[in-house]
Amino acid sequence: MIGPLFPLIVMLLALAASGQDWQDCKPDGDYSFKDVKAAVRRVTTSGIYSGWDEKTFNRSGDLVAVAVIHTLDDSQMASLEGAKNVLVVLRAAFACPARCVQVTDDRHPSVTLLLLEHLRDIAGVKMQPEIDAAKKFILQQAKAG
Repeated sequence: MIGPLFPLIVMLLALAASGQDWQDCKPDGDYSFKDVKAAVRRVTTSGIYSGWDEKTFNRSGDLVAVAVIHTLDDSQMASLEGAKNVLVVLRAAFACPARCVQVTDDRHPSVTLLLLEHLRDIAGVKMQPEIDAAKKFILQQAKAG
């Protein structure tokens, strides 16, 4: 006779056997940190930006800045193209924080603001106006939400 907990035990064993990492777990409509990092890497290394990437960034908010820090080193962010790609990704992360970002804490640009300050320090003078404009946009979007 099979007990009532048998289906649950089978499911837990299947998850354990698959080697599923906590970073892969996600509720419906959200993206795992692994997904966000993959989108950051794809956009910043190839310069190709898809609707899937935009949706990932829109729903992730401040988590995108964490993914940038985990994915790119200073030399990659400091180049003109790298800095521009980081700004595109961060702007997308705060395009609609109140409506799109599922995790309430990620609606606030805490890590994003630190990353922008760091980017200001490492990127060339030519990028300063663009960094300042991105910071202003992100603060306005976060405040509106």
